[in-house]
Amino acid sequence: MLLNWNYEKLKEITNGSNNTNFKNFKITGFSIDSRSLKKGDLFCALKGENHDGHNFLYQAYKKGASCFLLSDCSNNIPNLPYIKVDNVLNSLKKIAKNVREKNKAKFIAITGSVGKTGTKEMLRLALSGVANTFANKGNFNNCIGVPLSLSTVPENTNYCILELGMNKVGEIKSLSKLVSPEIGIITAIENSHLEGLKTLKSIADAKSELLNNIKKEGCFIYNSDTNFSKEIRQKAENENIKTIISYGKNKKANIQLLNKTKVGDKYVIEARYFKEKVSWKMPILADHWYLNSLCILGIGKYYGINSNKLLSSLEKFKLPKGRGNFLEVVKGLKKFHIIDESYNSNPASLLAALQQFKKMKFKGRKIAILGDMKELGENSKYFHLNMKNITENTKIDLIFTIGKNMKNLNQILSSNIEKYHFEEVTKLEAEVKKKIKNGDGVLVKGSHSLQLYSLVKNIVGEKYDI
Repeated sequence: MLLNWNYEKLKEITNGSNNTNFKNFKITGFSIDSRSLKKGDLFCALKGENHDGHNFLYQAYKKGASCFLLSDCSNNIPNLPYIKVDNVLNSLKKIAKNVREKNKAKFIAITGSVGKTGTKEMLRLALSGVANTFANKGNFNNCIGVPLSLSTVPENTNYCILELGMNKVGEIKSLSKLVSPEIGIITAIENSHLEGLKTLKSIADAKSELLNNIKKEGCFIYNSDTNFSKEIRQKAENENIKTIISYGKNKKANIQLLNKTKVGDKYVIEARYFKEKVSWKMPILADHWYLNSLCILGIGKYYGINSNKLLSSLEKFKLPKGRGNFLEVVKGLKKFHIIDESYNSNPASLLAALQQFKKMKFKGRKIAILGDMKELGENSKYFHLNMKNITENTKIDLIFTIGKNMKNLNQILSSNIEKYHFEEVTKLEAEVKKKIKNGDGVLVKGSHSLQLYSLVKNIVGEKYDI
């Protein structure tokens, strides 16, 4: 259950003023979106560039909000208790800080250019088999999502896993200060968010801000195969973090991925765990999922949890939506497969997706639907054109592209590939539906803003929840 929030307590924490007509009410959660609000939630009326939560008070009221946290009382306010503050987001952070200070859970923070959401979900599954575990849902990893998630951590939580995202300098520092983790994890340093950070080194520096706020008696776990790993380790040592654990494919890593063997519809994963050897089963996934699962062994080492207890649940691991889900689709007499990588895209994740697609075999053709990789800055065109060789080597029969940078790639691809380009996802979807044949395998990969996830949902059908 949540902390026992009451009107006076919230007013005190946020330094807000209130309407005095209401005294007794119960808050069962926090929400910033009237569409997903649940009965009993406190509705936080955030003001953003595109939306103002104050315009949705009535919708929140109809959905069963228990209270409003707002900064503007100029419009009509439904007949509910409210707390007026100077800045709603800052007040939400104060509530989150209060929860963090009182909660006795062990806090784990994860960041990285790629792999953080999947790693978080694997950790959630593994630790849930040991004790009460909480993790932020979906992509609630930014300056709004993290404090919102922290505010809803139940009192009886034993392990709290929070994913931290960023697109500019200082964000990880601010978020990790709020979380104050015992364990910090960096999964990878790759080309993403270059629009705001310009260079790979700047990305490494920004992700390394996590190290400033890991407790000194705590633990830092990192991928020793990634870019700037040696520099990141040195920074961790400079911060005097007591326990530093590396994982990777290289022999010098504390936890080394050794091998994978297919047994039925699973892989048996083998790893060296310091001086021991361990193995466990996982579904058939792309290789980077097995690499990042090694983080779990690091956490087990630090907390003294039996590795078998943690790893046994990974056999049931399911991919988060849009991150490589293998979907069988039946439409009339046609049966085909979709690999849903529609959540996001950057050079590292697109390379991994194409390498995995290359290994796959289908009765029919290989079809790729590739959308622009966003936030790559002035070198965006280069990063897209640089995908030419891997795209051609994947032996794709038919390719659809969307976005101005993927258009550049489309134009230089071999004429042996049947290729089409679109600027609108609805027109792309209509053509894809016409072209798919029985036995085909379709890879869908693009940045989130292109909304290729809607294309996947519309092709798969209503049963596929995005």
